[in-house]
Order: sequence, then structure tokens, then C-alpha cells
Amino acid sequence: MKTGLSQFNLSKHAFIVFLGAMLFFIAAEPALASNTTGGGLPFDDWMTNIRTSITGPFAYTASIVGLVGAGAMLIFGGDMNGFLRTLIFIVLVLSFLVAAQNTLSAITGQGAELTAMLTSAKTGGVA
Repeated sequence: MKTGLSQFNLSKHAFIVFLGAMLFFIAAEPALASNTTGGGLPFDDWMTNIRTSITGPFAYTASIVGLVGAGAMLIFGGDMNGFLRTLIFIVLVLSFLVAAQNTLSAITGQGAELTAMLTSAKTGGVA
């Protein structure tokens, strides 16, 4: 004689578990997936200041100067030792990282200047 547990088909059990999980996820409140604003952490202010400083106009200008300088040193530098060459590569990579945000916003057109220009054009104002 078979017991009730051994008669239960494993694929049927897996299907019931899967169905239960899907019903749980479908019935979940949308508030469970809502975006939180945060701002309560003690390091939020200075992290925002660092992000603003890194993506500002001075940092962008310095990164462009670093890109040009590091590229010129690699092209026209001649025979350099490994340490100096490594430092130049570090400057080059850091310049790419700092310039990436402003360059991508200029290429994709998602900057404050373009938005302000489009808003003033829609309202009939002068940009």
C-alpha cells in the first residue's frame, strides 16, 4: 500500500509551488516596488557634493587638459620608464572617467541647456 506522500507526483508538486509563487508575485502590492527617495543617510550630503564637484565645468576642463597632455606624452614622450608610463595611463583613464558624463550628455542631448532651450521655444520665449 502506498502512502499519500509517495503517490504525489513531483512534477505536479513543482507546478503547484510554481503556481503559488506566481500568484504571490502577481498579488504583491505595487508599493513594494516603489522607489524610495532616501536622503536619511549621514553621508548623502558630502557624497552629493563630491558628485557635483567631479561632474562640474572645472573638472570637465581639467579632464580635457589631462586627456590632451597624457595623449601627447604617450605619443611624443619617446623612451619613458615603466613608472612614468603607468602614471600617464592612470591620468588618461581618470580623465576619461571624469569627462565621460559631460561628453555623453553633450552627445545624447540630455543637458540642462537643451531642456531650457526647448522649454523656452515651446512657450515662445527667447533662449
